[in-house]
Amino acid sequence: MLYLLKYKNANLSEVYRIFTKFIQGKNMSEEVGRAEDDITEITLSTGLEDDAHLKPEHVNIVYVQEQKFKGVKRSYKIFNETQLYYTQKSFRHKENTKHRVNLNYVNTRPERECTVAWSWLSTAFATVVWSMLLLYVGLFTQYKADYIVIVGVLLGTFSMISMLIFYYRTQDKLIFCSHVGKIPLFEVSNHKPGNKEFDTFMETLGQHIKSAQDKLSMHQRLAGELKDLRRIRDEGRITNEQYESARNTIFKHEAFQIKQGS
Repeated sequence: MLYLLKYKNANLSEVYRIFTKFIQGKNMSEEVGRAEDDITEITLSTGLEDDAHLKPEHVNIVYVQEQKFKGVKRSYKIFNETQLYYTQKSFRHKENTKHRVNLNYVNTRPERECTVAWSWLSTAFATVVWSMLLLYVGLFTQYKADYIVIVGVLLGTFSMISMLIFYYRTQDKLIFCSHVGKIPLFEVSNHKPGNKEFDTFMETLGQHIKSAQDKLSMHQRLAGELKDLRRIRDEGRITNEQYESARNTIFKHEAFQIKQGS
């Protein structure tokens, strides 16, 4: 199979020397450094280069969300106008999330996912009522008994634990997906309006997504999204099944079909 490769920081004479070394059976990667840093396989002729490693020439905004009780910390850094570096650290997961997202291919409208642990909330209210009732009976009525007070205290303790679990399992977040393939790329904890720092970040994020997409045609966005999703898949951030699903959706898009037919 013939591959088209791009060598970074290499002139024609250097490429010829490396090719000669390769023919002689020497390790080509030792000549140019690490393969992932110096060689990029070009598989889409879209005119849109999206290298795996980009240096932030200009940082637009940095935003950090930290939920100490839930043990989750998310950070967002928009740089070079069109790139988002997203990290998520959680004690629940051994592997922390860390990847780059090209804002050219992100849907401007996030999907809201709100999960309320109603069962734990109802458990907390039920147990606190029983706890107060038993404490009243055990302390202030003719049926005073130490074991009734102990049971009441235990129920009160369980009620507090239930409230903590309710808070921990209740989630309200905004999930940003790829524009056409609808693959989740990153998420933002949804804060109530009025949080100035949150509102500023969301407004800036929306502006950068819209500005980046206005500069590309629909076909460029489709081809670029497919390429970016492939990069994220190769980094292990999305599954191959998600990538295949997005690819099929993109191939069926009207703009892609028109371009292929022309």
